[in-house]
Amino acid sequence: MSRPTQTNRYLQKEAKPRFSVKGVYVARLLVGILLGLNIVLILTIAFSSSGIPGYRKQDQQVRELEEKVLKLRIENQKLFEMIQSLKTSSKAQEKLVRQELGWVRENEIILESPEKKNEGGEKAIGPIKPFSVPK
Repeated sequence: MSRPTQTNRYLQKEAKPRFSVKGVYVARLLVGILLGLNIVLILTIAFSSSGIPGYRKQDQQVRELEEKVLKLRIENQKLFEMIQSLKTSSKAQEKLVRQELGWVRENEIILESPEKKNEGGEKAIGPIKPFSVPK
């Protein structure tokens, strides 16, 4: 029977690398692919129509529509106030009839030049009709 030989524990053994050469190349390849993919995504965000330019265009459209909505709300409020005044005030009714229809009271005289146009852009045609204001 042969005895196992004793070895010196302090002798250095050959160190094995943690990664083989093949593993380093795979890791570098993976990093390169991910870096390339990031570059493509950044360029897409920066220059595509659905990226930053598209966002700016949509933001401008939203601002324009908000301005339009504000103008329509103001116009709607004015029309609502006009309707309320017509319902409650006979003076407002008289004013509207005079402006839109060109009516006058009895014994009133209106002087018009041939070039004068009413609010609708049409020339006043026909006889001016007298009316009485309800009291």
